Amino acid sequence: MVYLYAYTNFKEGLESLRRVAALYNELTKNGIECEILVNDYRAQLLARDWGLPLATTIETIKDIDAVASSEDIVIIDSKEPLEGKVLNYGEYFKKLIYINSSCDKVEFGGAVIFNLFKDGTIFNKIEESKKEDKTIFIYCDSDYEKKLLEFTDEFKSLNMDLYWGVYFFVKYEDILKEYFKDIIDSSEYFEILKEYKNILTASSQVAVDAFANGCSVNFINLRGEDECIVENLRKIGIKVINSFKEVNFNEKIKKNEQKFQFIDKFLLYVK
Repeated sequence: MVYLYAYTNFKEGLESLRRVAALYNELTKNGIECEILVNDYRAQLLARDWGLPLATTIETIKDIDAVASSEDIVIIDSKEPLEGKVLNYGEYFKKLIYINSSCDKVEFGGAVIFNLFKDGTIFNKIEESKKEDKTIFIYCDSDYEKKLLEFTDEFKSLNMDLYWGVYFFVKYEDILKEYFKDIIDSSEYFEILKEYKNILTASSQVAVDAFANGCSVNFINLRGEDECIVENLRKIGIKVINSFKEVNFNEKIKKNEQKFQFIDKFLLYVK
């Protein structure tokens, strides 16, 4: 059994769940039995809406060994501290893979470390279809500080839909709906990748998913992503902008196929 653990919360959003979903679909497509672990019931329910099986919920990274045994393979996508008994996971599990989504060097004894962008990218592969000439803004999955309210004037002029993050405040919609054509629920994420031609986003993982599936993508760094992550987006061919005034989906950017490769090493390692 392969266990895939995704750590999510209102601050980190669902970046890890998107990657785990991509890995789950690729592994099961190749006949490998998998189970998803999450730490949040909202991520659990949304994953089911995305077509994934009902995930098992645990509290933290320290509870993985309560579900997985020493005969199992474990893949971890989490920014939680690597400390205490977690440091022994590399010796305990049959195989351990850790996805490093940061710019920092990670030491995790016994684990195979996959550094995003450096070792490859992870993205969801959607069935190809003709895209509609429409635009959506996917800020991310939460806006605890209500940062979007700073840009309402710009939103009106861009004539686009808004992706409703799973962690957005309930009454927030009553304010924001005035500035967008339509509000699209987070359960429609994969349909968005399939149907929308243009995607404006402040999520690096959404940018990768969208770009991989033929969308015109503008990434705007509103959430303080590390500069090395932003630079890696540029290197694979994603357009990075600094303000909403720079939004332009007509500029043709060539995908860097050498940099933009799915991490197929996972398949080799878990077989």
